[in-house]
Amino acid sequence: MAKLEFNKSAKKKSPRPITETKISKPKETYNPAKMTKQVEAEFQKQPKKKRPVGRPKSGRKSYQTVRLQKKTVLKINAVENALGVPTQDATVDQAIERVLNSLNADEKRSYELWLEMFEKKEGK
Repeated sequence: MAKLEFNKSAKKKSPRPITETKISKPKETYNPAKMTKQVEAEFQKQPKKKRPVGRPKSGRKSYQTVRLQKKTVLKINAVENALGVPTQDATVDQAIERVLNSLNADEKRSYELWLEMFEKKEGK
């Protein structure tokens, strides 16, 4: 019998040639001058925001609700319009100042102590 010979080189596949990978470049690079112009253009396109209607939700002043009878509110509004005071708050503040100016020494001292106590209580 004839001896079989195997040709190993026939079984091996030759590797595919690898193509060169090209370095990719971005379509556009960052340009600060162009970006500032773009931001300015967008800012100018935006309409100016209008202030919301009603009293502000937050701010420097803090508000608290006080329950008053309708007769008292009508009196405050009448005094406000008669004196030309801009707000109910200013009207009440002005009326309280006038009462405080008419207090005698004992009443004034008592008022200051009560006010100090309420301010400390509110600060907690």
